[in-house]
Amino acid sequence: MNKKIACKYCVFEKGLNITTSHLFKTQEELNDHLESVHHMPIIREGETEDDAIERFLKKYPVAKDCPICKAAGAKWVE
Repeated sequence: MNKKIACKYCVFEKGLNITTSHLFKTQEELNDHLESVHHMPIIREGETEDDAIERFLKKYPVAKDCPICKAAGAKWVE
């Protein structure tokens, strides 16, 4: 049986009627999704929080201007 990991944020936003594009085979795929779609930097092995944010912003610079991130008081938009 191939288990898949669901994004809890997508399940919350879309209900249980989510597409397979929101199901992931590995934790790494889920982590990439959380960063790219939900602008949530994930601390990877060997990183500090600051390292993770720096890597995240290099990969997703648009997050600096994200209105949702600003409204939530995200550390990287201060």
